[in-house]
Amino acid sequence: MKKVIYWIVSVLEVALLIGAGLVNYYTPRRMGMFRFVGYKNMMWEERYNLQAIKSMAMIGIIMLAIVTIAMYFIKDKNVKTSMILLTVLLTVFYVGFSIFNTVDTYKAFYFISPMIGLAALLQILKTLISILLNK
Repeated sequence: MKKVIYWIVSVLEVALLIGAGLVNYYTPRRMGMFRFVGYKNMMWEERYNLQAIKSMAMIGIIMLAIVTIAMYFIKDKNVKTSMILLTVLLTVFYVGFSIFNTVDTYKAFYFISPMIGLAALLQILKTLISILLNK
């Protein structure tokens, strides 16, 4: 049962990353999607404080990644090193993407950033659970 859930979460991570790439690809190429993304960006900026949400999400993911890496080194290293490397890679990619990009550089930033963040969060949780369950 654990392996089935592991693979489902892995497929979901890949689907989120592919979805982020597709949104990034089609937004400037399809006028309907470009308009929809522009409209949603405008509505979300009016309703929510997106900078605060972005900062809190980055802090949360960084803290979870640090806890996961610390647990990996504290416990016996029964978890594959590739899981830790993928956790670090996705976390750095998400934080770098969120810090260095805005709606001005990527029109679909508010769509892409949560997808990458959720993929990073799923990887962190998958690694953390694997560390805690291995003896």
